[in-house]
Amino acid sequence: MRDQRAEEFARCAVALAAELHAVRHDAAVAVDPEDPWAVPAPTGDDPFAPSLPGREGIFDQALSNGLAAIVAFEWPGEESDKGFVLPARALLKVIAGHDPATDGVVLLPDKHQAPEIPQDDTKPMFQPHPRPLARYTRIDVRTLQNGIDASQAARHGRGVGGLQRRHIEALLALDSHKSLRVMGEEQADQIRETALRGDAVERERAAEYLERIGEEEASRRAAHVENPNAWHPKHNPDGHDLDTCPVCEYEAFCVDGLAPIAGRVGHGQCLVCTYTRTPDAAEEEGFAEHLAWILGK
Repeated sequence: MRDQRAEEFARCAVALAAELHAVRHDAAVAVDPEDPWAVPAPTGDDPFAPSLPGREGIFDQALSNGLAAIVAFEWPGEESDKGFVLPARALLKVIAGHDPATDGVVLLPDKHQAPEIPQDDTKPMFQPHPRPLARYTRIDVRTLQNGIDASQAARHGRGVGGLQRRHIEALLALDSHKSLRVMGEEQADQIRETALRGDAVERERAAEYLERIGEEEASRRAAHVENPNAWHPKHNPDGHDLDTCPVCEYEAFCVDGLAPIAGRVGHGQCLVCTYTRTPDAAEEEGFAEHLAWILGK
């Protein structure tokens, strides 16, 4: 289970990562018309997401919580002073102080690597590697300190922010530390919540539309519905039979594809009430049905 610091780091870091991905995508599609094969990637010094409100505060919140979690894990007690958690700048000094000869970049080895397997002289052909490969968390102290400086003006009403891509990249690198490693789970949670909220809104919209066209019109449409994606062994081997719509309850849901998990729920659109189930919503519903099936067994 995540602790509170890891939770705060995850929520903020995922939001920044999403904006960083959008910046990279925009750069990728901004092709030079004189050289269509040249796709210049943004450099680390490029401004980061100037249209994202509060980006400096999000950066500071993620950094403070991430560093506090790391320091508390590596050197318990040094993350606070007189009962107060140190600010991000001071936490970076604590980290740098434990490895001062790194020229601004600290590599923290993973304390929880796999244990060595005892050697067995009777089976020399199956000897394991003498020691596991090292795993490190890269903490770019100098870049993160510069990121703090770049965010201060906007956070304290002294001007605009100056965060750059390199600051965000250095922040996201913290997630490889044992005390964190939470961004993947947070991203999955956000996708799940977004899919469920969106599906609830879509069902409500379809129900309102169904009420507007009336029962007679809905029945007429259901009686004359034709499946545009019907299965055919030669012409449409990826097609599917019509499914029952969860909103109007007619067998008029045109399935475009199945959820990856267990393949029990399809995504597509109802041909009567126009309810649309997205692939993400289908995956969540498919997972729930699959879990219920397992528990039932």
